[in-house]
Amino acid sequence: MHPIHGLLQNLRPYDFPGSERIRLGPEYDGGYVLLDESLKDVEVVYSYGVETNSDFELRFCESYNAIARLYDHTVEEAPLKRDFFYFNKEGVGPEKTSNCNTIGSHIKENGDDGKQLLLKMDVEGAEWDALLQTPDSVLKLFNQIAIEVHGLGTELSRVQIYKKIKVFQKINNLFYLFHVHANNYSPLHYIDGFKVPDVMELTFINKKYFNHAEYSSTIFPTEVDQPNNSNREDTKLYFWPFYPGTIPHIKNIVQQKGISGWVEILSVLSGNLERVIKSMLIRFGLRRATSHS
Repeated sequence: MHPIHGLLQNLRPYDFPGSERIRLGPEYDGGYVLLDESLKDVEVVYSYGVETNSDFELRFCESYNAIARLYDHTVEEAPLKRDFFYFNKEGVGPEKTSNCNTIGSHIKENGDDGKQLLLKMDVEGAEWDALLQTPDSVLKLFNQIAIEVHGLGTELSRVQIYKKIKVFQKINNLFYLFHVHANNYSPLHYIDGFKVPDVMELTFINKKYFNHAEYSSTIFPTEVDQPNNSNREDTKLYFWPFYPGTIPHIKNIVQQKGISGWVEILSVLSGNLERVIKSMLIRFGLRRATSHS
C-alpha cells in the first residue's frame, strides 16, 4: 500500500463532548480554530510565521490577557505594535543558524519554561524539520498547537512522506488532533485512491486535559470555519480519515434541523455520489488527479 495511507492514518480527529470550538483571527485566511478548554490559562503565545498579519495573536491576547512572542525572519517588524507583542526577526528550525533557532531555545531564552503556552505555526514547509527535532519535553509544554502544514499531497518521495509520518506520530503521542481544515487555495490530490489536501490547518490538544477521547463525529468544515480563499467554496472533507460517514452525517443534520433538513440531506447524498464518480474517473485516468472538491 502507498505510504500516503500511513500518513493519513495519523490525521484522524477526535471529539471532546461538552467542549466548544472558537475561531480567532481575521476573516478568511489567517484564522485558526481552537478548543475553548484551557485557553484562559494560556500566558504566552509562541507564534512562528507572522508575515503581514497578526490578527490571530491580537484577538487571543486581548481575549485571554496573554502576551505573544512573534518570530519571523522574513519581515523587518510585526504588522501591529502592541505592548503585549514581542517581535523577533528570527525563524524556527531544527538547529540554530544565522537567522533561525529552535523552539526549545526560544522558550529557554525567554524564561517561559514553567508557563502555560500555546503554539501557532505557519512557516511554509519549515514545520517538518523544526518539529521533528523538537524534544517531547518541549512539545508537551504547549496546551494547544494550531499549525498549518504544507506539502501533504505534493511532496511524495518516501523520505518526505515518512518524515511527515514521524512528525505526526510524535505529536499524537502527546496530543489529540481536534480540528482539521483544508486550505482551499490548494487543491485536493488523488493519490493511490486517497484524497489528500495539500495544505491543512490542524489543531492539537494536549492529552493532559483529557483522559479519554472518541473518534470525531464532527463534519468538517464546521460552522465556525471560513474558507481561506473567499472566492471559492470551502473544501468539504467528506472522505477518510476526516469524515465519519454518510449515515452519521445524515443523523447530524436530522438532529440539528429535523425534517426541514431534507434538502441538505439530498445535497449530501448527491455530493457524495459525485465524489465517488470523480474518484473512479481519476483511477481510470479519465480525469486529472487534482481538484477542489
